[in-house]
Amino acid sequence: MDANEPDSLRPFWRAALGYVEQTTAEGVVDLVDPSGRGPTIWFQRVAEPKSVKNRVHLDVRVSREERGPLVDRLLGLGGREIRVEPGFTVLADPEGNELCLTR
Repeated sequence: MDANEPDSLRPFWRAALGYVEQTTAEGVVDLVDPSGRGPTIWFQRVAEPKSVKNRVHLDVRVSREERGPLVDRLLGLGGREIRVEPGFTVLADPEGNELCLTR
């Protein structure tokens, strides 16, 4: 994932996905699925800011009970709430990349 500030995005996405940090032998910090099933996420520093709609928009499934506390946690990590609909919440990470928390 391209990012202006990878270190500030990593905590947001770690919380959103339930992933953990793993440092490679080269010193790169990845986010990995603790179950070993999901993809590895790596943040690449880029100079240019996000300028258009995301080409990839993740929908993260969470229970109804988990959604409110997770929204609060992501807002505390610099996220922004875009809109709330029945069954899902659209958020943006600190750099404006969007995702949905859905049932």
